[in-house]
Amino acid sequence: MVIQKKVISQAEYRAIADLPENRNKILELIDGEIVEKVPSFTPSRIGYNIGFHVKLYLRDNPIGYVTGEAGGYIMSDIDTFNPDVGYISKARLPEEPEREAPVPPDFAVEVKSPTDSKREMRRKAEKYITYGTRLVWLVFPEEKQVEVYLSKEDVKTLGINDILDGADVLPGFSLPVSAIFEG
Repeated sequence: MVIQKKVISQAEYRAIADLPENRNKILELIDGEIVEKVPSFTPSRIGYNIGFHVKLYLRDNPIGYVTGEAGGYIMSDIDTFNPDVGYISKARLPEEPEREAPVPPDFAVEVKSPTDSKREMRRKAEKYITYGTRLVWLVFPEEKQVEVYLSKEDVKTLGINDILDGADVLPGFSLPVSAIFEG
């Protein structure tokens, strides 16, 4: 016997997220199911490091917005993601939304937490790309590595001595991999 999971809509997701008991939780909608992001110190610290450097870049190049782990992006009718770091250009999002951005980010960073599996993270990276995100970084703290996705086929792994760049999403942006792991 196959048990079918109930897929919920964006409207149902929003109604559940707005319940008093969920207001302080970071929830995502993945394949029509609500998933709570579990707080974790090291991934949050690493995400903040990356977001800080992106924000410094945007101070000198005011072309978009950077968000943290509570900044949601509606990817489809059944997916709303909250990347650990997100970036979206002002050209695609001229005004800041009251809630989630109604479109996928241009750039997304997901940092592996103790409750994440690499398989789930890679599947999510591919979904970002499918929905139109142009650059995805998956950060693996234990290995001190970053997987960079420009497409499903164009994936490279960078180590602690390598330099990340913003590709055509954040032109001229660069960041040593070592800098994202600093305390």
